[in-house]
Amino acid sequence: MKQFAITLSTFILFIFCMNACKKEMSYETGNGANGNSGGTITDSLGNCQKIIVKGTYKVDTLFTDSNYLLVQLNITSRGHYKVSTDSSNGFWFIDSGYALNTGLQTVKIRGYGKPLLPIVTTKTVSYDSTFCQINIDCGALPIFTNDDYFPTTIGSNWSYFVGTSLTNNFTTTVSNLYAIIGTNAYSIFTTPYPSYNDTSFYRKDGNGNYYQFISLLDTSSGPIDFPFLKDYKNVNDTWESDTVQGILGGQYVTIKYGFTMAAKGLTIPFNGITYKNVIKVQEDVYLKLISQPSTAFVRQTDLTDYTYYSKGVGWIASQYITYPAENITVKSQPVIK
Repeated sequence: MKQFAITLSTFILFIFCMNACKKEMSYETGNGANGNSGGTITDSLGNCQKIIVKGTYKVDTLFTDSNYLLVQLNITSRGHYKVSTDSSNGFWFIDSGYALNTGLQTVKIRGYGKPLLPIVTTKTVSYDSTFCQINIDCGALPIFTNDDYFPTTIGSNWSYFVGTSLTNNFTTTVSNLYAIIGTNAYSIFTTPYPSYNDTSFYRKDGNGNYYQFISLLDTSSGPIDFPFLKDYKNVNDTWESDTVQGILGGQYVTIKYGFTMAAKGLTIPFNGITYKNVIKVQEDVYLKLISQPSTAFVRQTDLTDYTYYSKGVGWIASQYITYPAENITVKSQPVIK
C-alpha cells in the first residue's frame, strides 16, 4: 500500500478553497450569520436523501474540480453549514457555506486526495448530527454496459459457428463474477467445451477503449492487457499492443499485435441476421527475433484477420484470409441483458 501524504501546496490550496470559494448557498452577512444551520441529511422518516457522486475515481489519480458530491440537505434553521466525509482509502469530501433559506437544498461538496486502492470505498457523509453512507467505485468493479461495441452486462451471451460446419459451435456468456488484476477490473466471459471451460478477461474504460488480458504467446513471460478495439478511431487509424518476449518454434522472439480501423458504419448480414452500425478492425501479428532491432518486426500476413463488432451487440464475426476454415460468425441473435 502506498503511503498517503498531503503536500504543503495541497494543504494551502485546501485552506484557500475552504475560505475563498463561493458556494451555491453562501452569503456573507445577514441575520444569524454567526450561527450554525440546523437540519438533516435524511428525510422525515430517517431515510437517506439522494447523494450523487460526480467524477472519475482511479488509483493514484489526484482529484480535480470534477470530483465532488451533490448532497441534498433538509435545512430547518438557516446559518453556517458544513458537510464532510471520512478519509478512508486516501480521499475525502468536505465543504461549507451559509444556508440562507430553510427547506430542501442541494449543496456541492468538493473532493480531495486520491484513491490508494482499486476497491469499492464506503464513505460516511455527515451533516449536523445526521449521516448517510455511499459507495464509490475506485476501479474494483468492471464497467457493465450494453450500449457500446462490446456489451459486458452479466448474463449476456453469444453463440457462434466455426467454419462452415453447423455442428462446430460454441456459446460464451458474461459471468456474474469479476476479476481484479493489478489495478484493473475485468468482466469474465466463460465458454464451456466438452473437456474444459475457457475463461476470458475483458475490460473497458467508458471512453471507447476495450481491453483484453491474455497471453500473446503460450510460452511468453505472461499475459498482458492490451486494447483490441478503439471505437473512436477514424478509418485507417492504427494502434498496437505492448511487445512480449517468448519462444516460438524453438526461437526466442518478440511479438506484438497491430490494429487498423478498416471500416465503420457498415451493415452486414451473418447467418440470416442483419447487423447495423458495424466496425471492422484489421488485426495483424508482428514478429522478430529478440536479438534483432525494433525495426525488424515483420508482419505475418498469413495470420491477418478481420474482426467485426456491432454497436449494442458486440463481437459478431472474425474472418481469416488464409485460413477460412477458422472463420467465426455469430450463430443466432445474441442475448444482451
